[in-house]
Amino acid sequence: MSISNSGHSFSILFAEDDEDDREFLMHALKDVGSYHKIHMASNGQEALEILSNLSTEESLPCVIILDLNMPVLDGIQTLEILSNKSTFQHIPKIIFTTSDSEVDRDRSLSKGATDYVVKPANMPDFVKTVEGMLRYCR
Repeated sequence: MSISNSGHSFSILFAEDDEDDREFLMHALKDVGSYHKIHMASNGQEALEILSNLSTEESLPCVIILDLNMPVLDGIQTLEILSNKSTFQHIPKIIFTTSDSEVDRDRSLSKGATDYVVKPANMPDFVKTVEGMLRYCR
């Protein structure tokens, strides 16, 4: 994908095990006219591997979006690891989940999430939600 935003290039990392939600994100990004480079992972371990391969500050994502419930490493476990690595502490991390539980929200925020977003049920709301999450990239 070509990337252009105020003369800077941006990328996002999206860790999500549900293929439909990954597709929704791609469609939403197209709808909002976003030309960000997207790194996709299907679990937290893959997300950490992608991040370790992005060696320079310029290539790090402007935001990391993590599903709460994923195999191998879930969103909370991934947050804990990222919070202990100085290279990634400054990157906003969003938990993006179907859970509207206050316990999940509080736990996510206490483990280093910048934001906690409940996945919307329809595409128009999904697009608005993605627009909101991309505010961290501006």
